[in-house]
Amino acid sequence: MKQARNPFKDKALSTLLIRFSAPAIAGMFANALYNIISRIYVGQDVGGNGLAGITILFPLGLVYMGFSALIGVGSNALFSIRLGEKKTEEAHLILGNGFIMLTLVGAVLTLFSYAFLDTILGILGADAEVLPYARAYIQIALPGYFLFGIGAGMNHFIRSSGRPKTAMATQLLGAFINLVLGPIFIFGLHWGIRGAAAATVCGQIVSFVWVFCFFLGKRSAYRLRWKYCILKKYIILETMAIGFSQFAFQLASSLLNLILNHALLKYGGNLAISAVGIAVSVNTLIIMPLLGISQGAQPLIGYNYGARKYKTAIQTLKMAIRWGMLVTSTGFILTEIFAVPIASVFNSQDVQLVTLSARVIRIFNLLLPLIPLQILATSFFQAINKPLKAAFLSLSRQVLLVIPLVFILPLFFKLDGVFMAPVVADGVSTFIAVYMLNHFFAKHGLNLFSSSKKK
Repeated sequence: MKQARNPFKDKALSTLLIRFSAPAIAGMFANALYNIISRIYVGQDVGGNGLAGITILFPLGLVYMGFSALIGVGSNALFSIRLGEKKTEEAHLILGNGFIMLTLVGAVLTLFSYAFLDTILGILGADAEVLPYARAYIQIALPGYFLFGIGAGMNHFIRSSGRPKTAMATQLLGAFINLVLGPIFIFGLHWGIRGAAAATVCGQIVSFVWVFCFFLGKRSAYRLRWKYCILKKYIILETMAIGFSQFAFQLASSLLNLILNHALLKYGGNLAISAVGIAVSVNTLIIMPLLGISQGAQPLIGYNYGARKYKTAIQTLKMAIRWGMLVTSTGFILTEIFAVPIASVFNSQDVQLVTLSARVIRIFNLLLPLIPLQILATSFFQAINKPLKAAFLSLSRQVLLVIPLVFILPLFFKLDGVFMAPVVADGVSTFIAVYMLNHFFAKHGLNLFSSSKKK
């Protein structure tokens, strides 16, 4: 068997973080960009109801992402730790088990979604006006959800095995296909919202094939082999324990967005849903590079923690937080200044939609510079196999804070209360994340806000 070169040992920490994060940032940014451009195409061609139809479906997409994260992030963290422990055979077994679990869970979810499609759309908050658009989109998009879940889950392994540029290519390929086919299907062939879904699915098919071929070919030192694809109970349990925090986060996000859809419909109608869809798209474009930094840092943290280089693992986190805050602070400044032009890109003809969207963009991003503390704290505890701490951080914002606030604040502030709920929750959850990190760092004689030399 080919001996893999250790990708974690030959460079300075900052160089390694750049090497692992930069491709992830590019890939995540491209992923967010092509979702935004799809919404721009739909907004320009179909209008506000088309945007509302796609926004209504967001909780369902989060369910798929949640299961992909449960298995992909969980098994990847375990994979990185085993590499740090020099247990190569065990790492291969984790890779094979991860692929089989992603495939089985995705297939069950897709079949269930088709079987109860109209019921699901009703639960998501699609009224008679938006339902036809949501149904037309999701009927085509579901196979893409399935393939995306597998591809995204397995892409973590590509990055952790020392091939971050290949992992980036997975996302860039899908984005490029979607960007090219979107206008052809929507405007050229006049497929409307179905064209947006078809273009997205084509991109996801190409990304999946790319990932699958990589793990079957000679470029990967860690390959998919049938002998490693026999499910092992202890790997399943450990994977789910580590990945549960991300799963809980995505599932809680899905529940939150479901409740948010109904609250928006109650206090602001489909116009408010469309405006929030635009604001979330813009917010995602900023957050995705932060998630790329998180994805790049996680294998470095996991490897060093597995190798008992605890201070190096902590220094990686602190460096990632600094970089993340630079990204989100830049995003905050740009969105506060240019909110109206940004909103106009989605539908310049609907003045009411543009005005409300710009307002929501500014509100949603009020505490954006602090978001890296939440996301990277969760990623850190995942990487060092502290699933309960990571799960608590994930759930504290989505379940313990935002969901109650969505019910309480509108009683006093109506529609503005719905918009402000995530912002208030961000402030409280950031405080919790800082407290938990400082408590953990104290055990190693460090402080979150103090500088220390790497050892």
